Amino acid sequence: MEHGRARVRDRIAVWGMRLGVVTAFLLLWFAAGALHWMNPVFISDPVSVAESLVRQLSGPIWIDVGVTLTAALAGLALGASTGVLSGLLLGELPRFRRAVQPVVTLANSLPRPALAPIFLVWFGLGSGAKIAVAVSVVYFLLLITTLAGVDGVDADRATLARTLGMTRLQRFRLLQLPTAGPAIVAGLRLGSVYAVLGVVVAEMVASTEGLGLRLVEATNEFDIAGSFAILFLLALLAFALDWVVGQLQRRLSWGVAP
Repeated sequence: MEHGRARVRDRIAVWGMRLGVVTAFLLLWFAAGALHWMNPVFISDPVSVAESLVRQLSGPIWIDVGVTLTAALAGLALGASTGVLSGLLLGELPRFRRAVQPVVTLANSLPRPALAPIFLVWFGLGSGAKIAVAVSVVYFLLLITTLAGVDGVDADRATLARTLGMTRLQRFRLLQLPTAGPAIVAGLRLGSVYAVLGVVVAEMVASTEGLGLRLVEATNEFDIAGSFAILFLLALLAFALDWVVGQLQRRLSWGVAP
């Protein structure tokens, strides 16, 4: 009983601190414009951003939200699945892993915004280019985190598994995958955010729809309040994807969810 009350008090305290931080940020933002610490034209104010957000949500912006979210989900699914499988495969083939390590490092060092125009040439202005940019980000992220998880397998446990005559599939299912699980989920949480960023980068370079395009249009029109409203929507999308992965993390009991 006492433990339950302590958890309630702790949750109330956490939410209180969250609300306090958000309130302090909004007040500081409002004061920066009202007291002319910064030019209000360039930073807008919370009230104007809220009004712009409500106005946009009552219009066709939902179509753009759906387009960006769909591309981000597709990029996350493709990039994560191929990244995890590649990481697990390289973990089983150490010699091949050493051979391809420089190639992986070189490919991962390529700036994704620079790849967006190339993908647009290859896949056109539709969803293909957006998904490709998202995959290019998420794939390497999950590959690296999966390899880190596989490397965390205890050497004594691995030796014991071989001594007991476990097959490679049994070692993978009972030893490697559970050990790498927390690292994989951590990579997924980062990947859910970067998938949205990758899609938005492609939409900002060239697109016919999506939140990235709307952000560019609002900025070009010097609609600062509208720009911040769209940025808030993008943050909500990334937060929602991260929350879904966090729930998966809790269900699987891999690591500690916030």
